[in-house]
Amino acid sequence: MRRVDRRRGADGDDRMSAVDYPQVGQGWAFPPRWDVLDSEGAADVMVASTAGAQHVQEALVIILRTLIGSRVMRPRFGAGVDRYVFEPRTPEVCYRLADDVRRALVVGEPRVIVDSVTAVPAGTADERIDVSIEYRIDRHRRPESLVVPFFMAGEA
Repeated sequence: MRRVDRRRGADGDDRMSAVDYPQVGQGWAFPPRWDVLDSEGAADVMVASTAGAQHVQEALVIILRTLIGSRVMRPRFGAGVDRYVFEPRTPEVCYRLADDVRRALVVGEPRVIVDSVTAVPAGTADERIDVSIEYRIDRHRRPESLVVPFFMAGEA
């Protein structure tokens, strides 16, 4: 997975912080990991957390990687993209994959406005479809982009 950067600041830093998006909150980092803070010879260990735009991006990846029905209390949560693993790379499959991803994000993540979702075969890679997601956290901000590769089984 990679983030597609559209614009960069003069110093090359275009990252948003929790100050830029205070309404999205903060939570555990994904995948869960530990932060070790060394202070005066004693190591403090804490669960790593993220905030702002990074927190939202990690939430989108969680939705996309979750199987529909795998969460007992939220059986409709997830994108269900696992069913496309053995499908051929056809325009119809790309359209259905993009539609499922869009539905999952609209239903599962109320903090974002999904502008577009496109799925296209990845050039010469016979087993990969790249899904590009254009979204905004705030309707007045510039769009963010996320490209997630989905690997399909090769044709027999």
